Amino acid sequence: MSSILNILKWEFMVRFRSKIFLISLLMPLFILGISIIPAMFIDEGGETEIKVGLINNEKSIDAELKAHMLESYHLSNNEPKYWFFDYPSFAEAEPDLQDKTLDAIVVIPAGILDSAKASFYARSLSNFIVIDDLHDGVAHTVMMKRLTNQGLEIHVAERASKSVRMETFEVSEEGDLTKGNELMIFLGPFFFLFLLVMAVFINGQLLLRSVMEERTNRMVEILLSTVSSRELMTGKILGLGMLGMVQILFYLSMGIGFGLYKGIDIIKFDEMPLLFIYFFSGYFFFAAIYATLGTLFDNEQDAQQTMGIVSIIAMVPLMGSFYFMSNPTALITRILSFVPPMTPFMMILRISSDAAEPWEIIATILLMILSVWGMMVLAGKIFRTALLMYGKRATLPEIWRWIRA
Repeated sequence: MSSILNILKWEFMVRFRSKIFLISLLMPLFILGISIIPAMFIDEGGETEIKVGLINNEKSIDAELKAHMLESYHLSNNEPKYWFFDYPSFAEAEPDLQDKTLDAIVVIPAGILDSAKASFYARSLSNFIVIDDLHDGVAHTVMMKRLTNQGLEIHVAERASKSVRMETFEVSEEGDLTKGNELMIFLGPFFFLFLLVMAVFINGQLLLRSVMEERTNRMVEILLSTVSSRELMTGKILGLGMLGMVQILFYLSMGIGFGLYKGIDIIKFDEMPLLFIYFFSGYFFFAAIYATLGTLFDNEQDAQQTMGIVSIIAMVPLMGSFYFMSNPTALITRILSFVPPMTPFMMILRISSDAAEPWEIIATILLMILSVWGMMVLAGKIFRTALLMYGKRATLPEIWRWIRA
């Protein structure tokens, strides 16, 4: 046991002090920031006024459209967001759009009350918030005009067309109500799942390279004169597991801090113990796989090809996270929960969806513990035999014989 602890400590300290670890610590945050955080601010839609060239061939809705947009859309300083400039034709408005005097052009045909078709023009269609605002404004104005043409008074038409909002609440086992946030319901487990995938990719590759370096420079022969192959592999895997723990705690503190700043709960604290169990069991399982791969190859190019298959397995739950969270009790979701490479990912999603039965949680935790132990034993066995084959690539039949030995 002392030998495993010494290897664990050495592996952890060497990697922790490296510049690569610092880069790997910050890289997932950068990726997460540029992919998720902008979506959380997307509703703000910017703080600049929009100048719209209006070619309105249906004069009966002209005043109503401008009044509706003026009343409904404002900047933070309460100034109007949309300013309209009338043009007789698109040909006369287009030069002002090209020289950036206008931000957009809206063309309303004379028969819009029957055809329900308008046109939007801009130099770029990337600002879909502006497109949605103008679409909703025109659609609302046309609908109100149709209702008033049918004899309804405007205030009656407004009441009849008013949309119904549905507030969402989560009910705890104690009966406590918590106001729901649909974005956070998805973002929380996705955040944890993303961290697990990144930890597997980054630290798994570090472990693979570490095993390959020691094997190719024959340093491992000196190490094995004092420790067994199983102790060496277990210490290396646990050492990088501690490194993964440092990473996850750092990421979680950043995520929770951001959530507190925004006034939202990214992760449910009562679920965190189970999420940690699945995170580390999943990490150790994949770490043992990467360590095993490192014993089978003499160069990184060959190892990368096989490592791609493992990476795809880890990416499947992340890519299908929306489906699995929307269907946490589906047969395919429950089956994958008991397939060890998928188990930690699937159970993180199912626990966050409150769809995992207690017996499933207990069974999958035991399954992962046995799987991790089995993979570490397997890694030690293959590692011990692969050392004798320096310069020769192992075949699948040979690996199978080593496992059975």
